[in-house]
Amino acid sequence: MLANTQSVFDTPAYGCTQAAHYIGLPPATLRGWIGEGGLISTPQPGILSFNNLAEAHILRAMRKIHGLSHQKIRRSLQELAAIRKQAHPLLEESFETDGISLFVRDDDNLVNLSKAGQTEFRELIALYLRRIERNSAGQVTRLYPFVVSDVESEPKSISISPTIAFGRPVLVGTGISTAVIVGRFNARDSIADLASEYQVDAAILEDAIRWEMNKAA
Repeated sequence: MLANTQSVFDTPAYGCTQAAHYIGLPPATLRGWIGEGGLISTPQPGILSFNNLAEAHILRAMRKIHGLSHQKIRRSLQELAAIRKQAHPLLEESFETDGISLFVRDDDNLVNLSKAGQTEFRELIALYLRRIERNSAGQVTRLYPFVVSDVESEPKSISISPTIAFGRPVLVGTGISTAVIVGRFNARDSIADLASEYQVDAAILEDAIRWEMNKAA
């Protein structure tokens, strides 16, 4: 039973464009991260698993603040995988709890991105890690995408989990698809009516609509 539960996290589930939209990346950027020689190893060419989605979420923070090259990150992840003997080293629980130690090889030197002087990097990675949820075994089970901005105050109104709604984004705490909500809203259903029907706070509905519209744009 456990094997089946674990396998769903590595099951091919998201096309590249779809996954990029979910985590707020340009599709072309994510395409450059997956596949042979990329930063993320996918179960099928061009198709990401939930674990891949979570990896891309964390890698987005790495590229965003440091402007680290694709090659340097790839070499570092290869070394990290070899040390930790994990297929997804960025998702290993110790990556979050050991001070977020990550080394990037710069020519012949190893640069510790989590040491003193790298506070900005450490804090941004921590911000992204706080958008993921783990079970008692340390497995990443849920991702809360940023609705609009990558800031601490951004609410966790939307969740993505491979065990809920086939891994599609839903209103937090429910199995209600964000796509269904925006579809109803575009069909002239009011926020008040939707809140009453689904017994969901209006603010969560507004975030779902805002997120879906931003994603479409």
